[in-house]
Amino acid sequence: MRYCFLLCALITVLSVTNGQTRIDARVEVDSVMREFIVSVPTGPAPAGGYPLVFMFHGTSQNGEIFYQDSQWKEKGEAQKFITVFPTALRYCVIEDGQQRTTTKWHNGEAEEISCPGQYMKSDIHFVRTMLDSIMSRFNIDRRRMYASGFSNGMGFASKLAVEMSDVFAAVAGCGSILSAGDSAKPKRNIPVWTVIGTLDDKWLKAFEGLGLTEFPFNDTTFFYFSRPIHRYIGTFNLADTYTRTEAGRTITYRYSTPASSEPSTEFRFTLVNNMFHVYPNGNNIQFVAADIFWDFFSQYSSPTGTRETPSQPGSVMLYPNPVHDVLHISGAGSATLVLRNLLGQEVLRSTVENNASIRLPRLPGGIYSAEFITGTTRTARTISVK
Repeated sequence: MRYCFLLCALITVLSVTNGQTRIDARVEVDSVMREFIVSVPTGPAPAGGYPLVFMFHGTSQNGEIFYQDSQWKEKGEAQKFITVFPTALRYCVIEDGQQRTTTKWHNGEAEEISCPGQYMKSDIHFVRTMLDSIMSRFNIDRRRMYASGFSNGMGFASKLAVEMSDVFAAVAGCGSILSAGDSAKPKRNIPVWTVIGTLDDKWLKAFEGLGLTEFPFNDTTFFYFSRPIHRYIGTFNLADTYTRTEAGRTITYRYSTPASSEPSTEFRFTLVNNMFHVYPNGNNIQFVAADIFWDFFSQYSSPTGTRETPSQPGSVMLYPNPVHDVLHISGAGSATLVLRNLLGQEVLRSTVENNASIRLPRLPGGIYSAEFITGTTRTARTISVK
């Protein structure tokens, strides 16, 4: 919770047809207003809190596009996790000899094509601020936070796998790789999965001199991508041995043998036959990446205590919910209760001891976050005031 309550934030809640809650958020980070969309599934949070998935868009796109088309919010509703769709800042870049201004996530690749003299803001800082804001308002399972991305967004998600491996449990996406500028040693080794299509024009440009119009759907393409594959396995402490699985229109190479005694997990590289530079959503290609990646994510969770002390599932109960005037609290122990509205404004602060009943001030109806602070431990719950 290091930043969010010091920042200027504007949050608007919209209802959508399937009953999910959409939150359009704006928050100031490094003197720039940033935007992201949060989709909250219907019903109460699962035991242990909501899992969380970030979806990072590609160049020239925004969070709205992937909120609408990626199928992640639909998967979140079905599996009861929160999805987040941030929007990157716009920068001047020089690509293929052409200068333009477009949205870009700040990773090593973006720095290489950034116009001279341009300062790029830290998107790592942006992600941490979003996390702090979301965790202050919702009961999040901090062991189950994941990142997906498309194109430049997957390049950035791969950067997160290195620089925020203490936070994210796994990363998976399409159309890009870990940049050489981001291949530092992570705090811990987490699983990563990247997917490329045989008709991906972004990658085919790199091999124009060879006359390639599509990547072969066989092991030849594996060798075209040998350098980025070895960048991943070198970064995440994996040996150069793999298993190969061909199923329908996909070939997957899976590395899971640690290169040393240091703990490691796995890296997957998948080639999809006849797939262009897209994030599969069931319409642009006949499968849904959100379905496949969620199955992958669900296998992994972070060790406890990697970021902040997680709350114990169900340790704090608030009732009735919705509440009118008196809020009853159980399981909080000795803590400070801070109640905030959706603008992040503090509307109540009180000390509670074990079980307590607090008469609320007259508040407008709506959703509020209740945060219980004990030393360095923070437990967040959401209540509705009627």
